Amino acid sequence: MATGLSLVIKRLETIFGPLSKFSNYISALFLCIMPLPVFLDVLARFMFKGAVPGAIEIEGFMLLIIVFLGLAFTQVHEGHIRIEFLVSRLPKWARNVTDSFAYLISTLFFFLMSSQLVLKGFQKIQDHEISYDLEIPTSIFWFIAGAGALLLALVVLVDFLKVLQRSVESDKRLWLVPALAASLFLLFAPMLGLAPSGLSGAATGVLGMCLLFILLFLGMPIGFGMAFTGFLGMIVIYKGVKPSLAMLAIGPYSTGASYMLTVVPLFILMGELAYHSGISKDLFDTASKWLGRLRGGLAMSSVAGCAGFAAVCGDSLATAVTMGTLAVPEMKKKNYDMSLATGCLAAGGTLGILIPPSVGFIFYAIVTEESIGKLFIAGLVPGLLLAGMFIVSIFLIAKLRPDAAPRGEPTSFKEKIASLKGVVGMLALFVLILGGILAGIFSPVEGGAIGAVGAFVYALLRKRVTWKMIVLASEDTLSITCKLLLILIGVGILGYFLAATRLPFSLAEFITGLHVNRYIIFTGVVILFMVLGCLLNVIPMILLVLPTIFPSITALGFDPIWFGVVTVITMEMGQITPPIGVNVFAIASVAKGVPMQDIFRGIVPFLICMIICVVLLTVFPQIALYLPSVLFQ
Repeated sequence: MATGLSLVIKRLETIFGPLSKFSNYISALFLCIMPLPVFLDVLARFMFKGAVPGAIEIEGFMLLIIVFLGLAFTQVHEGHIRIEFLVSRLPKWARNVTDSFAYLISTLFFFLMSSQLVLKGFQKIQDHEISYDLEIPTSIFWFIAGAGALLLALVVLVDFLKVLQRSVESDKRLWLVPALAASLFLLFAPMLGLAPSGLSGAATGVLGMCLLFILLFLGMPIGFGMAFTGFLGMIVIYKGVKPSLAMLAIGPYSTGASYMLTVVPLFILMGELAYHSGISKDLFDTASKWLGRLRGGLAMSSVAGCAGFAAVCGDSLATAVTMGTLAVPEMKKKNYDMSLATGCLAAGGTLGILIPPSVGFIFYAIVTEESIGKLFIAGLVPGLLLAGMFIVSIFLIAKLRPDAAPRGEPTSFKEKIASLKGVVGMLALFVLILGGILAGIFSPVEGGAIGAVGAFVYALLRKRVTWKMIVLASEDTLSITCKLLLILIGVGILGYFLAATRLPFSLAEFITGLHVNRYIIFTGVVILFMVLGCLLNVIPMILLVLPTIFPSITALGFDPIWFGVVTVITMEMGQITPPIGVNVFAIASVAKGVPMQDIFRGIVPFLICMIICVVLLTVFPQIALYLPSVLFQ
């Protein structure tokens, strides 16, 4: 049997591997084109009081193509985001069993989604539906979405067969039987009417969320689990499969073709272009020229470089790895205590999702429907405050332990002034985006396109544009975008279910009826975010937890913009908190030979800084709210 499975797997891989790669090339092509319609539209509006006809529709359709045609290759290449805290600790045979359970459900579910998208496409043909501005048949894009979901289903099928083969070859193969039976029962029992009845909406919602977390901790990718739970929950709520099937077509399509969500790949593309054009190196070189002579100067330069790169990147992990690649070798040469060196870089990386433009704030705004512009401005002062606190901590450590942070080489004033050209690109992009948004020249969504074009122009002026640079930037952007948008598709489907159960609002009513000090509840939320931060990146956490918690926070009277800043900081604390801390693992991959416990030891003073920052924001919320109140009246 194992030999037969091996032959089938090889045959399927020879078909679907190249096919997913080809669809990814198409996706990457549209990604590279994506900033242009918006950029030209803003240019036409600003210079000629005109507009590009159908620019919004073009962007929405391109996003749908980018996402759905890139999903399969993302699964083949790296796999979609999943929680591996539990499954990574299981014996190999047990992990094969849990993976077979998750992959079989996912395969069947995406086949079902694909069929509904295609059927909807045929319905659009019968209705002769055309788009409002471009006047082209919308059925084309329903079929593209269906084809992308089908290809994803086929790729996940190959993954399932691989796991099945490994399980069959092990001496624990009998465990497969209950696992596969459970997956089939879980999917088809509600569709056949074998589901709990007589439950209240809130009780159904609680059971649904319990199922979701069981699936996620068993290793099902987050987007898969959220979509699947929402689908099953709708069947239970409406006591029939028709509403769920309808939602299975409409939900993914509306998310994939949303103009508002084009902000995600555009800002990510800007950050990737900035990174591959060498802005990070320029920033670190400039900071080291100005601060390197001080005790701990290179560590301070690393934090300053992280803060600067955060202004064009927007992601903590990318910021930590990028600056770590540059700074760790330099600090090794200067005989820095590597605990301090790696600790400041892991902590400095957290600035990447706080200082605007931040991808974390973008997703917070998407989930909560708050202003992206207000969140960007609200994060500016806390981000600079936190960076300053990190630098002061390094200064104090260097004073107390001079051997841990030696002085660097002196540089002349002329060299320092000359090095400032390294920050021109970052400052220009930062001022261009935030200045344009605040001046009302363009919206935050349009700011992503302006930033992407600006990053490309900067690279062009510095003569750093190469084919390899463009390919790497588009590949990385596409991978991140597909992972995050699949989770957003799952959030959309799960959102239909949660809205039908009214669980978030029932939870809000329950919490406000507890008659306890609201800051006690707030402290519990902060601790929850820190714990989850140990397991997940910030953006998946926001998408997973916020839809349920946010109504309770607003019901308690907390300002939603202020809470957005606190949310990002507290979730980032989890990124550097033992025993997991993904930023710590990222720095460990760069700082070869540095024991993990040394990095965690170096984190402690910076973690204390973040706790103090949250306390300051709680006591003095105007730290975050003053600028938005002045600039957005």
